[in-house]
Amino acid sequence: MRFVLVFISLVIALSATAQEQTVSPLAPLDTSSPRATYRSFVEIAGEVERTYLDYRARKTALGASQLFDSFTRAARALDMSAIPEAQRAEVASLRVAQLVDILMRLPAIAPDQIPDDTEEAPEGWTIPGTEMEIIRQEEGARAGEFLFSAATVERLPEFHERIIALPPLHHSAYDNWTDEVRSFTGPFFPYSFINALPDVLMKPFLGTQLWKALLTAAVWIGIGVIIIGWGILTRGSETGHRSIGGLVRSMTVPSLLCALVWGAHYFAGYQTGLAGFFATMEIVVTNVLLYFALAWLVLIVCHLVVELVIALPAIPDQSYDANLLRLMARVGGLAAAGAVLVYGADKIGIPALGLIAGVGVGGVALALAAQSTVENLFGGVSLFADRPFRIGDYIQYGASSGTVEAIGPRSSRIRGLDGTLATVPNSDLAKMHIVNFSLRNKCLFRHVVGLRYETSRLQLLWILEEMRKSIAAHPMVETGTGMPRIRLIGFGASSIELEVRATVLTADFGQFLEVQEELLLELQEIIARGGSGFAFPSQTVYLTRDSSLDGVVKKKIEAEAQDTFEKRIDKEAISMARSE
Repeated sequence: MRFVLVFISLVIALSATAQEQTVSPLAPLDTSSPRATYRSFVEIAGEVERTYLDYRARKTALGASQLFDSFTRAARALDMSAIPEAQRAEVASLRVAQLVDILMRLPAIAPDQIPDDTEEAPEGWTIPGTEMEIIRQEEGARAGEFLFSAATVERLPEFHERIIALPPLHHSAYDNWTDEVRSFTGPFFPYSFINALPDVLMKPFLGTQLWKALLTAAVWIGIGVIIIGWGILTRGSETGHRSIGGLVRSMTVPSLLCALVWGAHYFAGYQTGLAGFFATMEIVVTNVLLYFALAWLVLIVCHLVVELVIALPAIPDQSYDANLLRLMARVGGLAAAGAVLVYGADKIGIPALGLIAGVGVGGVALALAAQSTVENLFGGVSLFADRPFRIGDYIQYGASSGTVEAIGPRSSRIRGLDGTLATVPNSDLAKMHIVNFSLRNKCLFRHVVGLRYETSRLQLLWILEEMRKSIAAHPMVETGTGMPRIRLIGFGASSIELEVRATVLTADFGQFLEVQEELLLELQEIIARGGSGFAFPSQTVYLTRDSSLDGVVKKKIEAEAQDTFEKRIDKEAISMARSE
């Protein structure tokens, strides 16, 4: 299709002299003034016409390439800045064809009527009897050059529709170059094939021929079937999907999508020759799928790089560092994929700044709507930063406890002693008091032993001393710094309470339980040897005659108290009399 635009330029060969000239393919386009731009466009058109006629005589890939090169040079006379970058090549072809058709129907313009000195036309020049302008570019990479203005390029379809019904005023190989663009095909489709198509398939559909639209739709459907089928074949289990092999397999899906989309776009543009609004739609769909696939690929690559780093011996698979790297891969991958999508949107005409601003506003709304999710994400970051526990640690969180099995960006999974699996949001874990039993270097042995009240004072002293000797003699018990410590701590409702406190030199909870069992059995034996026993809640009722209080002692105390109080009263009276 692009090549057809090129031969459109040949129509611009409004003068026989221009057609006879041969333009060097390396010569730069002269756009130093309105006259230079107009003349350059006409000269290139002559070269394009000869190239196109050769291509019509024999369709070859080389001829198509030469035709495209000629068209590219001709299109440089147009300011295409208002057209999205991804659509410029296809849109330019149609715009060039429309411009050629318009110029063919305008009266000839003498060269001396076109300004050649920038001082004569500092802003530009308007083609007589039209609204089409050649103006100076004030900014950008082509500042100072004179080009057909962006407004003119944008309104060419309107101008073309208003003038195409008029007969051409200048001779050309074709009267309607716009139709030539729409019917153009690449070397893949010989003219014998085109001529054999029924008339109904040659009718226009959204600016292109119907058979081209149907063929393109069939290609896209085929791509969809291939991608879905390949995705099903490469899909594995959730665990395998996160492995290095699974990620490599996952990469093949967006990679295949990129290759197929690019190939379909090349076929549609260089062989099928799409044009008009349908070509614009094809370009938009191509870019959407292409940048979506690239964003998908970038996301997978971020995870793959992190998994390759985690695979190193220095980083255990379920360590904090490994999980933190995975979290960074998710956040960084999403940011990189978002950047690719924003770049792609800018290519198809959605302003990047406006899109970023919209994403910012939408992000605030999304954050408010997904407040709990964001809170859990930051809770996960807090857990990774503080590192209160790691995979495999036995922890107590709130009123529950269990072994940590996974730490995710939103929640953590903890398996209790009864085998149940609890999924706790990271935001809740970050607010809880967490006790990590796996990080202790020793275990505390602490028990309160209740003895019967029938135990005498001497028995208690003997039992306490024997307990101290027995606990301290155990090889797994730490001695020194006041430990072990066995003390009488109080008299309970039904027992004499002894506290036994010691430190067991092991971090393994299973071994601690074994040592604790040995110590408890030792304590039981000592209490039994001391002639005492363990107390349990009970009441003893004693039946006896009440002997009342000792009367002699009572009278003696009363007499002493009365004598003391009378002396105190006499002293107070004397003191008051003196003060008066």
